[in-house]
Amino acid sequence: MSCLALALAGCQGGGSNPPSFNTGVAPPPSATTSAAVSPSGGSVSTTLGTQTVVITVPPGALSGTGTVAVTVFSNAAAPKTLHSAGRKVRTIGTDSVLIVEFSVTVTGATLLKPLQASLTTPPAPSGSIFRLAGFATSFDDVDTVTFAAGKATTDQNTLYSRMSLASGTDYAFYIEPSSEASVAAKPVITVSNPSGNPVAMFGTAQIVGVETQPNGFPYLDPTFTYVLDNTTIGTVNAAGLFTAGPLDGVGNVTVTDTTAGRGNPNGAGAVTVSSQRPGAVGDKFTFAGTLSSTTQQTNTNITTQPQTDTATVALSSTVTSVGPVPTPAPVTALQVLTNSVETDTYPLQTIKTTALNGFGYVIGGAAPGSPKTFNPGTVVTLGSDAKDSNGVEYVTQPDPTKGNGIIDVLPEAAGAFGPNTAALTYKETDQANFTRSRTVAADGSYVEQGTDALGDVQTINTHSDLSAFYDANQYSGYNFTITKPTGTPQKITVSIKQGNTNRGSLTIPSWIPATMTQPSTETDVDNGSTTYPAACSVPAKYGTSGNQIVQTINRADPALGNLETLTTTTYLSGTVGPVCIQMVDSIKTFYDYTLQNGFVLFVSGNGQPIQLTTVSETLTLQTATTSGGTVTNALTRGTSAVRATASASPRAFAPVAFARARFEHAVREKLGGMRTATFNHNFMSQGVQAL
Repeated sequence: MSCLALALAGCQGGGSNPPSFNTGVAPPPSATTSAAVSPSGGSVSTTLGTQTVVITVPPGALSGTGTVAVTVFSNAAAPKTLHSAGRKVRTIGTDSVLIVEFSVTVTGATLLKPLQASLTTPPAPSGSIFRLAGFATSFDDVDTVTFAAGKATTDQNTLYSRMSLASGTDYAFYIEPSSEASVAAKPVITVSNPSGNPVAMFGTAQIVGVETQPNGFPYLDPTFTYVLDNTTIGTVNAAGLFTAGPLDGVGNVTVTDTTAGRGNPNGAGAVTVSSQRPGAVGDKFTFAGTLSSTTQQTNTNITTQPQTDTATVALSSTVTSVGPVPTPAPVTALQVLTNSVETDTYPLQTIKTTALNGFGYVIGGAAPGSPKTFNPGTVVTLGSDAKDSNGVEYVTQPDPTKGNGIIDVLPEAAGAFGPNTAALTYKETDQANFTRSRTVAADGSYVEQGTDALGDVQTINTHSDLSAFYDANQYSGYNFTITKPTGTPQKITVSIKQGNTNRGSLTIPSWIPATMTQPSTETDVDNGSTTYPAACSVPAKYGTSGNQIVQTINRADPALGNLETLTTTTYLSGTVGPVCIQMVDSIKTFYDYTLQNGFVLFVSGNGQPIQLTTVSETLTLQTATTSGGTVTNALTRGTSAVRATASASPRAFAPVAFARARFEHAVREKLGGMRTATFNHNFMSQGVQAL
């Protein structure tokens, strides 16, 4: 023992092997013991000379029953040298002394928790301590050691990796002066996405965090938390599973080990998402096209030639923010807000309209009280607030709680889908302080109230059975009752009163198709990949074909006498969304409230329209600055796919929805409606007349 004491005092340099504890007899080069150990734990011990190494397997450390083998080497036969020179990050002091070297292997099972080791040995001299080192490219500390009752036992110190059996399976108990002992280095956490970036829209990726000591010894028992710094691109759960959302973007997942006393080390790894619909802040789209309207008087005293007004259109839309969707929108969704500017240039005037548009990209769940389940990938319009240079503001908001607002489901897939209901609210205020508010039910029936600057109020009620009541009594003294179509062939009775006095009534052939059983119906179909039509003039950079989406809405307004077919055809590129939008609204008008025929109400008596109005618009994408979407594989449409288009907005990304709001406002301007009818000071005359 005197030689050992001298060695600790410095007679043997770091890494030198002290003589055997045996007296007079040299130990064999090595000794090995193996035993089967179950997941409930156990121990294996090996004795070489006077030294016994015991390896303890804690409960839960093995994935199944495995064979644990422990080999103890004599110092003269130790396979590795206890280095004392500076290494990659850490060092073992120059006065370190090897006590015993051993190796451990586990076969037939996976090691899930660190092992514990003990050594029967004399105590360390005063001023010195035991340590356990493991071998990677060289030896380094993997645990601290406590000596008691003739044994040096590893502490299972959570600041160190402990016995993980990684980076080689050679370990060494050694002694060094306590003054040279180093403290544990901060662990290093490396974060990766083995499946690779980018992650496809609504795809998943397992984020993997690996915690090691600076020289690479792994920690087997970290307690990881996962935090995504950009929730617009998706979510990450407690187990590190990342689920991508519908938007392009880049984020970082920070992985933190919260094990008590370890100092909360962390690391981060980048995650990118590739989507069919770009929607990151700063994405910008510019469109160009034409907006035209044609009006022709028919079935009156004089049939006029068609009158057409045409404007060139320039439209741009920029994503300004992305965040949580407020209720009552779908409960698990992202809200994308865009600012849009449209300039319509006519020969004699220019109208500029700006708008704030909202969209929801559904991750899952449903709107409270909604009859529809909004599947992941559903794109929902949350409405628009538009103001034009003529001083008119109009706000359109579909109602997702009543099954309206879906404008797309991603990825695109061919087949019929939807439809939405017609439920929405609309409010318009113009420069003369005329306000029109309309609430539309799911079947298309509505209640509309108009108020002028003097506070005069009039109301229209259309009903689900296609009857209606138009109350303009407060201002003009007139009200109108329109019955539902009845009989064979079907007929409609239109009556007018002034106060309580009947001013007249007429029964006319029904102009509402017998197949139409409610005021609004919608059909939607995705025709799959289709060549862009020549009329779109799509720039070559967006390819030659894209998914063709056709939405058709048929509406009958029994109060104002309008029979309308609105068709929106959208061609979509997988990287930028809509590249061409064609909207055509064809309206047949059967009632005339304009007084141009000399009657309060002039109705068609032969089932033919009094006026034909067509409003059409074509918009083509010119430029798109996005975060770099790529095409995502289409899904096969199944019965669980809930997909539809809004009767108040088109099926496409932000520019399209805004274009639709402006487009329908142009239709209302052409039809006139409530304002140009009963709020006219000349609204009296001879009652009701049919041609």
